[in-house]
Amino acid sequence: MKNTFLAVVAGIALMACSPSTEPTPAAPVEPAAAAPVEPAPPVATPADPAMADTCNMAQYTALVGKPVTDAGVPAAGPSVRIIKPGDQVTMDFSEARLNIDVDAAGVITGMRCG
Repeated sequence: MKNTFLAVVAGIALMACSPSTEPTPAAPVEPAAAAPVEPAPPVATPADPAMADTCNMAQYTALVGKPVTDAGVPAAGPSVRIIKPGDQVTMDFSEARLNIDVDAAGVITGMRCG
């Protein structure tokens, strides 16, 4: 009798610990409104007009908006860096280096010395 009583008490205790059959409804989550992302304006001239054109950028400013594969675009090398979306670049500043920014479609979006 004692064993039966302990078995019944243990069974009742286990039933009390079982999860409910109805899940608790989660509060609806409102998606965050994404702010419109506008591309940065092309940087085709130095911010300070008195600043010297140390990387010969002036001769290439007409290429903004054209494909990077155009004949007039200088080839990448020590003095020219073509930067595509997602490219990792060093943070060193070289005033003689021309940085050409290109979008995902391969169109020149801007350029700067550095």
